[in-house]
Amino acid sequence: MANTIEHISKHLHNELDEMFVKESVTGILELLRPGGIQLDFVNAKTVKVPNIVMSALSDYSRLNGYAAGDINLTWEAFTLTQDRGKQFTLDAMDNEESGGIAVIHAMKVFERTQVIPEVDAYRLSTLAAKAITGTGVATGTITASQVIAKFADAEKYFEDNEVPIDRIVYFISTEVARAIKISTELKALVGITTIENGDIKLKVNTFNDNPIIVVPPTRFKTAYTFGNGFTPTADAKDINILAVYDAASIPVKKHNPVRTFSPEVVQDKDAWKFNYRLYHDIFVPAEKIVGVWLHTKA
Repeated sequence: MANTIEHISKHLHNELDEMFVKESVTGILELLRPGGIQLDFVNAKTVKVPNIVMSALSDYSRLNGYAAGDINLTWEAFTLTQDRGKQFTLDAMDNEESGGIAVIHAMKVFERTQVIPEVDAYRLSTLAAKAITGTGVATGTITASQVIAKFADAEKYFEDNEVPIDRIVYFISTEVARAIKISTELKALVGITTIENGDIKLKVNTFNDNPIIVVPPTRFKTAYTFGNGFTPTADAKDINILAVYDAASIPVKKHNPVRTFSPEVVQDKDAWKFNYRLYHDIFVPAEKIVGVWLHTKA
């Protein structure tokens, strides 16, 4: 039985990780970083991100040589805030009657229907909040004839702030996606590409060679309350477009285990028991807030 539990736990962990990247709309922010995201944790919940500021060029002197310059290295500390979890039990007979697949299937359903939507909602609303604290915010209704103009507005904003426009991810609402689909002109500008990282491949649409990710409306608002599940706040706005420079966001999943207990060790029930915990967050360094652009409904 110990081997069975070990197999289930390992199988679940690998499948849920791959499922998250493929089915989460924000999984692309992890996929675009070859080799993953290397972070310096100072303790279990605090991570340090380096910020480097260097002196500008000065005139070279043929008499005195080079002017002295400074490298100012500071560390910006971020604390993970989302510590989420749940415990489930599955009757031993339900699992046996399913041929032993109910155990794994149940946790995959949980990941797909509960975990992924919540993490997406948290990440996107957090990125939106960063745009709101900066200058990259616009509001209004977007019609089919305005979609190209709004993408151009986003690109101009990034160019004005010297953000590489070839590394932008466009998260768009289903309404904006529909406007693209029904417009012959817009459809002609949309391409398709495959993003690869290790064994994971993700096929996405593109605009100017940048990925376009369609987000369901339940995950695409500016603010949520996270309690038993997640719900929009009373003042939350619907998002039309959220454009993100891939290096501006640092998604972190610090702790993501599924602990499995067989009916032989569960004392209060003849059932399998699962403890699921997810410790996560997403950070935007202060110097990279200009890497987020937001367009919301009025």
